Amino acid sequence: MTDLELLREYEPIVRFTAGEQFFPCAVDEYVKGCSLWLRDPAGRSRLVVARGALDLDRLAAHGGEPALSLRFVDAPLSALEYRQWRHRPQRVRFHAPGRLARVPPWSRLLDSAFDLSLLVRGRVPGGTAAAAEVKYRALLTRDDRPVYYARVVRAGGWTVLHYLFFYVMNDWRSTFHGANDHEADWEQVFVYLYQTDDGRREPRWVAFASHDYHGDDLRRRWDDPLLLKDGAHPVVFAAAGSHASYFERGEYVMGVEPGFLRPVKRLAAGLRRFWVERLRQGGLDAVDRTIDALINVPFIDYARGDGVAIGPGGDRDWTPFLVSDDVPWVDRYRGLWGLDTQDPFGGERAPAGPKYNRDESVRLSWFDPLGFAGMNKVLPPPEQPPALQRRRDQLAVEIEELDGRIAERRRAVQTLALDVDALRATERSSAVHEQAAAVLRAAEAELASLKARRNRMTRIGEALDRYSGSVHAGVPDPPDAHLRHVHAPDSTPAPHRALQVWAALSGGVVLLAVVVLVAVVPAHAVFWAVVFGLCFATVEAAAAGRLTDFLLSVAIVLAVITAFILAREFWRWLVVIMLGVGIVIMIHDNLRELAGDR
Repeated sequence: MTDLELLREYEPIVRFTAGEQFFPCAVDEYVKGCSLWLRDPAGRSRLVVARGALDLDRLAAHGGEPALSLRFVDAPLSALEYRQWRHRPQRVRFHAPGRLARVPPWSRLLDSAFDLSLLVRGRVPGGTAAAAEVKYRALLTRDDRPVYYARVVRAGGWTVLHYLFFYVMNDWRSTFHGANDHEADWEQVFVYLYQTDDGRREPRWVAFASHDYHGDDLRRRWDDPLLLKDGAHPVVFAAAGSHASYFERGEYVMGVEPGFLRPVKRLAAGLRRFWVERLRQGGLDAVDRTIDALINVPFIDYARGDGVAIGPGGDRDWTPFLVSDDVPWVDRYRGLWGLDTQDPFGGERAPAGPKYNRDESVRLSWFDPLGFAGMNKVLPPPEQPPALQRRRDQLAVEIEELDGRIAERRRAVQTLALDVDALRATERSSAVHEQAAAVLRAAEAELASLKARRNRMTRIGEALDRYSGSVHAGVPDPPDAHLRHVHAPDSTPAPHRALQVWAALSGGVVLLAVVVLVAVVPAHAVFWAVVFGLCFATVEAAAAGRLTDFLLSVAIVLAVITAFILAREFWRWLVVIMLGVGIVIMIHDNLRELAGDR
């Protein structure tokens, strides 16, 4: 079977959300519609190749120059053109409840700060996505084939099918209220095959690229019930606008972490370790979710799968193209595939190509597709039994060697103990006795360490024996055993309309209140801040339908404050009463003990 036949056998089915405007397409027509730009060290952009004079060969020829970028849209649509574009008859309307109603007030405040940051960051100008959609429709009149680029990589006993999808535009922010917009978008899917003892290739794992997730969390096993398949074709649910790939249909709450809050996250992670690992309070996943909710700006990825489906049995079939290091435009062009906004956070900058990162280094997913999904440590199923046997044999040899060292060290400790016993009996307080005792303690600690290591290795050996039995019996691990963070779709019901309206207003209301407190009543800012906080919390609770619980909480807090004030005013009497009660309890216990003795 050729590489192309192998790729076609397992090519994915991508299901999009209704309202999606951009679908995987060929890069040649896109490049012909772009101009090529060079950014100098001062940050100024200079035209290198004008629109209409560029193709893939010429792009590859310029690929060795640093700081290159393509530009697909010359200028955003005007206000009138944009209005006409929004009201075009064939446009599919997208509807979703307000995302901010799903997150706490602090996250909404971060969202307001994130929106303000776009004013000073490099960003894709408004109307660019609309202009890109107009050009994209024109591009489709010349080549409307849904395209994926793919390659086959063989490493570590695995055959990796690497599928790459190119989109003209990521319009997540402007169309679907997401985190960013940028020209061009590359997404990727992996299928990992192994060879059986009779020479057949079988699928074992699938990995989908999705935002900042990495390693083990990117992949699912072929027999995982959450991995939807149509025959041998895995189903991908592509998020609207961002084109991130998901295993399940649904809406996903995503968090964008502002850079200035990373120290706060590190501090919170340290407190998390103390709270969970030392005090044994709660679980790591629950604490991680709480931390993320507090420091991340929330966005929604809509992967509903209710729109166009591309792939076997879908609305359209794929046209595949093989790529490799031998393809000039893949290997030589290291620049960006769209507008370079120079956004320092990177969210609004176009991506580099299938092989390179924005800094022109080679992508991990390209040079190590196993490591990209945490697969370097995973053995193909036929290699597991002999590998387990080799490890058990190796461990038996190590334990035997360790037993010899333990016996030798035990004899040394016994000899040192004789020296210490003799010195204690004859020269108890001498410096020689103290030094010998210190040497003995060190030798005992070393012996204890060797025995602990021996115990650990014994337990590993026992676990290997049990696991080997499961493997030989054909009992698989749970399909999700490798996952650290399961990113499931949001299952909460749509919030009430009142909460959606309040959530949209609340971030701006808080910022306005801060301005008023600082500018108008700075002398009484603390008092009015408390008043505003109570009013804000009351409205928040009412909008969320939790007003009764909130008022009860306020009553409890007021009761605690009242108790503190009373304790401060009458602390002497409280001390006398507490001592009196303590004395009575003490005398009662003593008399009861005395009566029991008789």
